[in-house]
Amino acid sequence: MDRDEASATASVLAPLKALLPRLESLYKDIHAHPELSMQETRTAGVAADQLRAAGFDVTTGIGKTGVVGLLRNGDGPTVMLRADMDALPVKEATGLPYASSVTATDREGKTVPVMHACGHDIHVTWLIGAATLFAQQRDAWQGTVLAVFQPAEETAEGAQAMIDDGLFTRFPQPDVVLGQHVMVGPAGALGSRSGVVTSAADSLQITLFGRGAHGSMP
Repeated sequence: MDRDEASATASVLAPLKALLPRLESLYKDIHAHPELSMQETRTAGVAADQLRAAGFDVTTGIGKTGVVGLLRNGDGPTVMLRADMDALPVKEATGLPYASSVTATDREGKTVPVMHACGHDIHVTWLIGAATLFAQQRDAWQGTVLAVFQPAEETAEGAQAMIDDGLFTRFPQPDVVLGQHVMVGPAGALGSRSGVVTSAADSLQITLFGRGAHGSMP
């Protein structure tokens, strides 16, 4: 990072300390009100309201519950910042004062507990924070910010739903896409790489037939 880039970064981050209490409140609110995949209407509404308040042009309902915020600021690259919004059918037992007590109806018609057990509450919060900072400090950068709040990451359908609904035809195509995720590690540490990361999962179901026995003497 050269001196001009460092100065621009410092300028964009200058209001962050004052913004943190508001972001903390947003995080706790989102954590306490999780929503299952493709049901993220409340979360999408929070994101859309925050983007509008920051001065973004906002489109909702992309891929059912997705939100796109567009902030043009002169000539320059288009950078897409993406956060997912959905939670998991998991019962929260953290004991936090803002813990989720939410239940919802899943696709099989079952009532299930719901919790932000994979960090998407903080993803929504950081993107609102980043969008707000870029909007407040437009003298420090040029280009276009595309803030994308994606549904249904957990079920691997939300990204495709947004693409099928015109994400890359109705809005400027990004030159760079940043799809951050919180990870296990020390606070304040950042890791990055170009391309695919932590993107694959497989499920296996195995049935064993036989007499039950202790593991030491099968």
